[in-house]
Amino acid sequence: MNEISDADRTSAMGLLTDAKEMLAAAKQLHDSDVWKVQRPTYYLLGHSIEVALKSFLLANGTSQGTLKKKLGHNLGKAARRVIAAKSNSVSPIVQEYLAAIDLLSHYYQAKELEYRVTGVKTFPAKETLFAFLDAIIPKIEPVAYQALQKK
Repeated sequence: MNEISDADRTSAMGLLTDAKEMLAAAKQLHDSDVWKVQRPTYYLLGHSIEVALKSFLLANGTSQGTLKKKLGHNLGKAARRVIAAKSNSVSPIVQEYLAAIDLLSHYYQAKELEYRVTGVKTFPAKETLFAFLDAIIPKIEPVAYQALQKK
């Protein structure tokens, strides 16, 4: 039986589609005004940020191996790679929101949004993360689409 490789099953456009779905789910939870869904909302926002940034990086030639092994679930590292790409439309937006991404990255990477860890935590405002994703996804979409066309 042939195994499907990561490269065959993951595209920049697929990752961006996942980012949009995670963002939509986060917005639904946020708009529900149920205070008990704070961690799940932040988790969805973190996941959306992760796959949106990885979509951009994959579309710009970063390998699946690098995304998986060198960046993992570290939102800050992924954001800095995007900034280093010096994309006129994407990098400045990521730079503008880097402090919020870094703040969320700690909890996201440590899986503290998935598994309860007691103690005081400081999160970026959800509205800031929504604004970041609303700004970045439309800028990444043409890049991801162009990469899809090249396949």
